[in-house]
Amino acid sequence: MLRYDRSRYIALGLPCLANAALLVYGLELKLGVFPEGFIERGYWLLAAGLGLFGATAMIKRARDIGSSAWGILLGFLFAAPLMLLIGIVLCFVPSNPDADRLEPAPEPATTKLWLLGGGLCVLPWLAVLALRYWGSIL
Repeated sequence: MLRYDRSRYIALGLPCLANAALLVYGLELKLGVFPEGFIERGYWLLAAGLGLFGATAMIKRARDIGSSAWGILLGFLFAAPLMLLIGIVLCFVPSNPDADRLEPAPEPATTKLWLLGGGLCVLPWLAVLALRYWGSIL
């Protein structure tokens, strides 16, 4: 699927972006400082995976509104905190009818998609708890 409509983006992209931001900014992770070793690296890997999935969702949503992927990529490179605000704005921008030339419009969101989005809200924090538990054992 080359593009996401609003509902897919809200269900799949926003939870990943929000969880990545909460991990990085909420836990105050700093590059190059790993006092606890395993736990800090695990947090960074989790945040990086969520951030990549969220960035991919933003690129797909940008294609749906007729924008370029380069703007999203350069935004993450130079102004990552600002991209969180742009991610929220992408929820409200209407789709461009010219985007149908890329591929047919995505089918409407199903209950399964929304449950997957809910899982994306909860599962990273279960991984954080697991890192806390296994980090104290190791």
